[in-house]
Amino acid sequence: MPNKYEVRDAVYGFIKFDDQERDIINDSCFQRLRRIRQLSLTDMVYPGANHTRFEHSIGVMQMATDMYDCIMEKSSEFVKDFLKLDNSGIMRWKKVIRLAALLHDIGHPPFSHAGEDLMPLHKPNDGKRYEHEEYSIAIIKSNFKALIEDHPINRNYGIKVEEVTALLGDPAVKTNSFALLWKNLISGQLDADRADYLMRDSLHAGVNYGIYDRNRLIHCMVLGKTETDSPIIAIQDGGCHIAESLVLARYQMFSQIYFHKTRRIYDHHIYLAAREVLINSGRKSGCYPPPNQLDAYLKYDDWAIQSGIKREKGGKHGKIIMNRDHFRCIYETDMIPSKQDAEKIEELSQRYHNAGIETFLDSPSTKWYKLDKDIGIYSERTGTLKSLSEISSIVKSMSAISKVQRLYAERRL
Repeated sequence: MPNKYEVRDAVYGFIKFDDQERDIINDSCFQRLRRIRQLSLTDMVYPGANHTRFEHSIGVMQMATDMYDCIMEKSSEFVKDFLKLDNSGIMRWKKVIRLAALLHDIGHPPFSHAGEDLMPLHKPNDGKRYEHEEYSIAIIKSNFKALIEDHPINRNYGIKVEEVTALLGDPAVKTNSFALLWKNLISGQLDADRADYLMRDSLHAGVNYGIYDRNRLIHCMVLGKTETDSPIIAIQDGGCHIAESLVLARYQMFSQIYFHKTRRIYDHHIYLAAREVLINSGRKSGCYPPPNQLDAYLKYDDWAIQSGIKREKGGKHGKIIMNRDHFRCIYETDMIPSKQDAEKIEELSQRYHNAGIETFLDSPSTKWYKLDKDIGIYSERTGTLKSLSEISSIVKSMSAISKVQRLYAERRL
């Protein structure tokens, strides 16, 4: 019998893992995630928000496992008759999902999403930057291939590394119907990633905006069929309100935490400070190394950038972070800016420019709910599938994009 280990987690209590997963967690690439904060410099506003990609990644593995186990239990006949999976197939896919969930964020840059604008371009002047998912796929294929394929535990499964990266959207892998199905547990409207970070970010920020009934959500997840007879992960028709509450939790976290005006300006400051650190450290482009230079890329984490800032390689914005002397918001529009807003922003920007004072216009935006990836509400009694936006007028109205604008200025008046 393989050894079992456990670690105490602030969200789930205890999380268990096996020898292979422990070896992956102990790898230096994974340990790097201890030095990448989940929410960048959000602790400048919410002091408790110091949690990292490390604990989030382990948490996503647990959440994905809980979701998968409940789906298998609730949809056992569907799995046997429609998916044609026996017990060994069920256990094999569970292992693939756990590995993909554990490694899904392995490629994040320093300061998480705040660092993504420092990713290099795919091609000069094409405007498209590499994304952290592309780094994750490259790291898994190179640094974790042996730990996945050659580990003694894999004798029971025969898993290939491409089966793991397929669940992360690896374009080089031809995905089968199972990969397309289980990929939604890693990245989708009902994914384990989102389900974990809402609870975890709320806990560490000390707010209740991202709280939802986790147990109810998990126990309402089932497998259903689309009109074209494709399998889909859905919510039982009696659980539509828990799906609605998950979407509401995400809306509240974005509007109250992720789009907080002070938190947003620190994303701007760390972006510019990190770029200066990179330039002053010999990277003239001001960008991180590309995915084909993984050894160089993996040397960068929050500590490396903060060390550069502390050694005064972060320029003016590094000093701003050190002294917590951030730009102040001097003008903010409503959700949809008016013509008068645009004129006022232009007027203020010009006035501050003439005075030699730096400004920054921020336009945080996201879709609260993507109708093209609607959550399915499935009736096992009738075998029919409806979309959540059909049932919930609240969710349907949340598909709009936030277009609020904020003008910031440095404190020199």
